[in-house]
Amino acid sequence: MNDKVIVVVGGSAGLGLAVSKRCVDEGANVVIMARNKQRLDEVAASLGQTAIPIQCDVANADSVRAAFAEVDRRFGKVDALLNVAGVGRIAKIADATDDDIDFVLDINLRGPILTPRSAVPLLRKAGGGDIVNVSSEIVGDYMPFMVLYGTSKGGLDTFSRMLNHELRADKIRVSNYVSGSVGGTEFGVNFTPEGMEAALPEWLESGYMTRVAGPGMEPEWMADAMIFVITRPKGQMIDFVHVRSFAPGSAIDN
Repeated sequence: MNDKVIVVVGGSAGLGLAVSKRCVDEGANVVIMARNKQRLDEVAASLGQTAIPIQCDVANADSVRAAFAEVDRRFGKVDALLNVAGVGRIAKIADATDDDIDFVLDINLRGPILTPRSAVPLLRKAGGGDIVNVSSEIVGDYMPFMVLYGTSKGGLDTFSRMLNHELRADKIRVSNYVSGSVGGTEFGVNFTPEGMEAALPEWLESGYMTRVAGPGMEPEWMADAMIFVITRPKGQMIDFVHVRSFAPGSAIDN
């Protein structure tokens, strides 16, 4: 991956941080995008000179445009765009607030639509490349209280398939990366104590925590699979990958 320019959206924590580190270790120039500038700067400093922090609110079109204009100024191209940022809130639809709906859909669906819009011209400058959108296995197996999250990721699945066809002539591969449960992330930071109290009994009763979630994976395992996807020979494409835990147990055991 020497001299490749990899943009990791949501690259300052969890899976995003793990894949950013792997890309740096593989010799790439890694642009890390996230909202928290202080954390961005700290993460970039820890990863070394080839990690470039660029503050970006993926739900804000002007912020996304400005971020990719800076990438263009610095590098003049993008070889891969990894849309890793994701958030969730616990709510059944009748109880969801306006903010719940806007927050989840803005980050999980609007963001991964806005970022390719700005990245595609830079991917074309590179002669083609990769876009990887991180989805969730919740789309295929209902998780109680997570209707907003599941819907946002279902929309992202459809967008990835449509975009894959649209960009094929540009030699840009679009991969739908379906993630199982991952430990060591901040995904639950937006879960309220009240929400957890209501949701956990249904998660356990439905069997979701063991049947689907499992004990959770290390972010580094997920990063390994993502690196594999974007380093395939140019004549090969992995347009769908599902990476999940392969061990007995429950996500709440961790």
